[in-house]
Amino acid sequence: METTINTTRKQSTHTHAGHKGTAAFWESLEFNRFGIISVLVVIIGCSGGIAASFGAGDSILKLAMIAFPSIISLALILAVAPMRAICYVALLAIVCDLLIFTF
Repeated sequence: METTINTTRKQSTHTHAGHKGTAAFWESLEFNRFGIISVLVVIIGCSGGIAASFGAGDSILKLAMIAFPSIISLALILAVAPMRAICYVALLAIVCDLLIFTF
């Protein structure tokens, strides 16, 4: 018995040049997930610890601003979330750590 599948649907090849570059970037991050995650865990852990020890000793609000983004980024790593979400929350955690550390 011979079975063939014929499709008449046309595929769109129109892509935006900027979208193609960013899609390739996020695809590269997904491919290199385990190396990037190990670097992010070290950076988030060290910067959070330094900021908590030097900058957040006087206020619970400052400590919360350090702890919550750090814990959320680590939870996303454990949940195997998309790398886009992990990178955005990790960047937020690092920025919060630097803000608390400097002010």
